[in-house]
Amino acid sequence: MALDPLTILFLNCHQAVREIVKEKTGKYPKEYKKIEQEYINKFLTNIPYKGKNYLDFISYMMSSLIVIHGLSNTNHRSTILFTSIILNEIGIKFPSYDSSEEKERWIIECNHFIEGSKKILNDRKKDPKYSERHLEWTKEWLGTVTDHQSISSGMMSFHLLSSLRKIPSSDLFSLSVIK
Repeated sequence: MALDPLTILFLNCHQAVREIVKEKTGKYPKEYKKIEQEYINKFLTNIPYKGKNYLDFISYMMSSLIVIHGLSNTNHRSTILFTSIILNEIGIKFPSYDSSEEKERWIIECNHFIEGSKKILNDRKKDPKYSERHLEWTKEWLGTVTDHQSISSGMMSFHLLSSLRKIPSSDLFSLSVIK
C-alpha cells in the first residue's frame, strides 16, 4: 500500500517529536500501542476539503487525527507539529507570535489545549458527542493561537490540498515551534 504524502509527513512529525523527547529526557516516549498507519493513511487520503475554509479544514484534520489516536504515543504533540507545518504552508503564522521568544507562553497554550482535549477524550464513553465537542475545542484553540489571522477567510481547494501533499519532510526541522 502506497502511503499518502500527508501520512508520511505526519509520521515524520511523530518521529521528530520522539527524537525531541529523547534529547530532553534521555529516552523515547513509551509506546503503548502499535502505530495504526493504515488508519491514518485512509483518513488523510480521503480528507474532505470541499466547501471548507482553512479554519474548518485544519480544525477537522487536527481534531480527527487526535481522536482516531493512530500513534503509539505523542498524538497531541505530533499533531500540533503537523498542523504547524500545514498552516505555515498556507501562510498562516502558528502561533501568531514568535514562539522562540515566547516559549513559555507557547508551552502553556499547548498544554492548555492538550489538557482540554484529554478531558473531552476521557469522557468519550459517557458522551456520544465527544468528537463534535473535540472539534469545537480544537477550532476555538486554533482561532486563538493564530489570532484569527486569515484562517477563516481562505478556502481549501483541490489545488491547495495537492500542494500540501508536496511539502518536504525536511521542512519540519526548520520550524521554531519544535525548538
